[in-house]
Amino acid sequence: MAGFSVWSDSLAQHASDADTRKNADNTESPKHFIDIDYYPEFNSTGRIASTYDSIVSIHGAAYITSNGSLPWATVNTYDSLVVDFKKLKWHKAMLDASDLGHYVGDGHMPLHLTKNYDGGLTGQSGIHSRYETSMVGAYSTSLSNYSGDPVQVVSNINKYVFDYIYIDYKYKDSVLVADTYAKNLTGSTSSSGYTAALWSKVHFTTMLFHNSSHSLAELIYSAWVEAGSPVFGSKTPTAVMDATVSNIVVYPNPTKGILYVTGDNIVKTEICSITGSTLAVFYNKQLDVSNLSNGVYILSIYGKDGLLKKEKVLVIN
Repeated sequence: MAGFSVWSDSLAQHASDADTRKNADNTESPKHFIDIDYYPEFNSTGRIASTYDSIVSIHGAAYITSNGSLPWATVNTYDSLVVDFKKLKWHKAMLDASDLGHYVGDGHMPLHLTKNYDGGLTGQSGIHSRYETSMVGAYSTSLSNYSGDPVQVVSNINKYVFDYIYIDYKYKDSVLVADTYAKNLTGSTSSSGYTAALWSKVHFTTMLFHNSSHSLAELIYSAWVEAGSPVFGSKTPTAVMDATVSNIVVYPNPTKGILYVTGDNIVKTEICSITGSTLAVFYNKQLDVSNLSNGVYILSIYGKDGLLKKEKVLVIN
């Protein structure tokens, strides 16, 4: 994967694209957080149902949107990266990898994982920015010494994402305790003394940055392997793959209830939510979507060797 080193500057340049999209896309903001402690089962067991369809069946889609869809957005972006690699769309792969890095980073920021995300529930309003922006900006040189660790192929992406979210959530109390300590010590939340005192109590932040960087590398590597380990920068997909994908047609789009998928070598088609969780699986070329609510969905079309094509469809029942 040595060729991927040329992405370094581009990943940094596009790291905030996902934030920028919030201004024009009202579906973007929920992808950046999950208030996981709003889920009663998490507070009692430390876990929630990890697939989108299973959690929706328990709480409803509106509840998930209201409390954030970060883990499912991460998985969906990973799936898009796999497709990019298969199709040798290197520029799009870089952009999707940048988004993946943003969501992975959010998953390693403890205050992106809790309903007390800005300290409002404990009288500590503003801690989110004080920790994530002011302190990190002041001590960025101490956070940038990550040089890399060996990576392995991730076999279960959904579990992998939820595993680090469960771990990183535990640090949210430590951030709040450190904020109280720094404020009591200095009598301020805006001085350099406060920032230094905060930093003195949250050195685990270095580990979170390290783990976030490693998780991104591991997910990019896994997506590349899942796509067949294509040579970086190559321009021509295999003739079979190219021909198979090019003759796949989905119609009508928008649809009022029935979708048709035509093309060669199609084994199955999955209908996924916009956050990437599977809602239905079809093994024929006529898809009844009349039971779905109005909105945008993602079709994942598979052949015997894996994912062939993804396409957005609009359902207007």
